[in-house]
Amino acid sequence: MKKNEIIIIIGLLAVCLVSIAAFYLISSTDEPLSVRVSRQGEVIAIFPLSEDHTETVTDALGSNTLEISSGSAKIVEADCPDHICVKTYPISSPGETIVCLPHKLVVEVITGES
Repeated sequence: MKKNEIIIIIGLLAVCLVSIAAFYLISSTDEPLSVRVSRQGEVIAIFPLSEDHTETVTDALGSNTLEISSGSAKIVEADCPDHICVKTYPISSPGETIVCLPHKLVVEVITGES
């Protein structure tokens, strides 16, 4: 590689790193985080992410058990056939979601309590 190519590559890497850092600084917030649970677009419950809590959501479609602990939320048990929602990593940042399609359940992290 030529000297100019190396300079261009280093410059592009620097721009990428600055962009990533700016994204995280802009998206960080001091507002408390909450977990919103909704089924078929209807909000069922909102729980603060800062408080440990376990809740089982049940209806005619089935049941899912949500566990909030150590500032993250995850589905620990479900009676759906594929268990993709149970295999999903815990969520803790605004905008992250866990979806159970067979039960039409959406769990998402939001800022504030709205």
